[in-house]
Amino acid sequence: MVEALVLVAIASIIGASLNTLRGYLHSKEPYNARKLAGSIIIAVFSALALSQSILVEGLSESGVVLIGLISGFTADYVISKTKKD
Repeated sequence: MVEALVLVAIASIIGASLNTLRGYLHSKEPYNARKLAGSIIIAVFSALALSQSILVEGLSESGVVLIGLISGFTADYVISKTKKD
């Protein structure tokens, strides 16, 4: 079994990256690889920080992955909204 904290960290990175990519694909701005890479880096670090504070004791592996995906997606969503306002 993979360590639960590692599993939630990986899942949160995937969730943050997916939300960043979703936002990038729906953007009306021209292609900018540097901006996309910067956004993914910020999202990954915020997702990692958030995943370190999640209590995962007693959860199944699928529950840990689901919480990680949601926390990563949410971390990137909040950062994106903050940058726009």
